Amino acid sequence: MNSSYQDKVNWSLDQKVFHFFEVVSSFYEAINGKVYMSFSGGKDSTVMMYLFNKFLKSAGLPPIKIVFNNTTNEHKEILDFVKSFGDKVIWLRPKMTFAQTLQKYGYPVISKSQAMSISRYRNTKFPEQKTYRLTGVKPDGTIGKVGVISKKWRFMIDAPFKITERCCDILKKAPVKKFEKETGLRPIIGTMTSESNDRKMRYLKEGCSVFEKGKEACRPLSIFTEKDIWDLIERENIEICSIYYDQIIDGELVKGEKRTGCAYCMFGCHREHENNNRFTRLHKREPKRYLSFMDKLGYRKVLNFMKIKLPDEQKQTKLNLK
Repeated sequence: MNSSYQDKVNWSLDQKVFHFFEVVSSFYEAINGKVYMSFSGGKDSTVMMYLFNKFLKSAGLPPIKIVFNNTTNEHKEILDFVKSFGDKVIWLRPKMTFAQTLQKYGYPVISKSQAMSISRYRNTKFPEQKTYRLTGVKPDGTIGKVGVISKKWRFMIDAPFKITERCCDILKKAPVKKFEKETGLRPIIGTMTSESNDRKMRYLKEGCSVFEKGKEACRPLSIFTEKDIWDLIERENIEICSIYYDQIIDGELVKGEKRTGCAYCMFGCHREHENNNRFTRLHKREPKRYLSFMDKLGYRKVLNFMKIKLPDEQKQTKLNLK
């Protein structure tokens, strides 16, 4: 099965596009056209929308609903790009804003799994659960790995702020589930297996489409790579959001974003280089919004606690040395 997957990843771009049309055609037919497109405004979903519209046109089928979920933590450029499609796109909005989730549940730091483990440790009343989160030792004496707090991040247990992984469920999943329940439509989603091991494992288990009742979903870009997406953008002259391109701002080069989505979620920010992380770029592109995140939403205390250097603090240090 793994070799079959790798063979598909190695297909030519034209083979993958043909496969895309086969996948969406069979899914569309299987659920009688009761589909909608999940559109993030990102480059992958923009390419998916372009290809899917080609499929609809070639098959003589009517347009489908295109749905954008505004988590309230998107890049400004993404919001402007989605707005450019006018009433072709349906906007969803969660019950809570990103700021409200931070206040009620805490901050998304490190990774989903580590944030969940730290949160569970801090909130459980059972000593054996605390022992497991720290050591992996279960009550029966066996050793586990899932849900154990990494030694590197155990100091976060004592952080003077709440930590959570729940914002994804509240901001991303809940509005979409509500829309699907109300409409009976099932999603076409622009995710790729190259983005994470979890997505690869799901593909190996399910393929591009899921037909289980109530859980139907189609991921026709699964075997595409980042290079495939950029090759299609160039070959088909597909307009994408400007945020993916490098910019010169006040005489400085600001690198384009590689991935969008929840713009200033802190998951994974510790892996980014301090001179070119998401907050450095935000500081250059939107200095007022940067300060709002740092000081009004409390990001500064969180990132300081994690020992992540911030661009305005680096500049202040240099001034103090003079």
